[in-house]
Amino acid sequence: MKNMYPFLSLLLVFLTLLSCKSDTKEATGDTSEEATQVVSEKPVVKERKIPTEAEKKQAKSVLSKLMVTPELKAFTSFLVSAQLTDLVMKDEGPYTILAPTNEAFDNLEESVRNGFLRRENKEQLTAVLKNHIVSGSLDSATLFQNSKNGNYTLTTLNGETLSVTKEGNDIVITAASGVKAKIGKSDIQGSNGVVHIVDAVFVSN
Repeated sequence: MKNMYPFLSLLLVFLTLLSCKSDTKEATGDTSEEATQVVSEKPVVKERKIPTEAEKKQAKSVLSKLMVTPELKAFTSFLVSAQLTDLVMKDEGPYTILAPTNEAFDNLEESVRNGFLRRENKEQLTAVLKNHIVSGSLDSATLFQNSKNGNYTLTTLNGETLSVTKEGNDIVITAASGVKAKIGKSDIQGSNGVVHIVDAVFVSN
């Protein structure tokens, strides 16, 4: 029986080594069966959706231009609140957007600015925003040229009249309420119109 101990010990060591070697192959994936399985697997390719022509136009609409212009964040937010986004994104237009800057909204009286956020004032907010939208695509060259005679007017989607005048090298828009706004950055072209940035909000006194 004592002679069996050395033999059993050697057998146990041999089995342990064999087991470790097998585990190492499985862990590293060296077995031929697993290698064959990995090679045979094909990568999953997701089908790429091709946008429609309408989707391409919407991606380049005047709304998309407003959304990527940091100084127009407030105006864009109010368009969303008034549910006017479809108008300037999906509608063919074309439209000329006289978009007030964030600072222009900040310069309003706090009560007026906060009033835009109230649900019961949605109709008023819609009217104010439409005072900044004109049918037709009018670039700055057209506005500047037509303003030379001093009696060039635009009619907004809200039915208000805007007077366009030239002051030096600036184009100035005056609302019926008397609010004046100077055009700053201009001719931001979209697929359904053009955006000009102005420094005042056309609200009624």
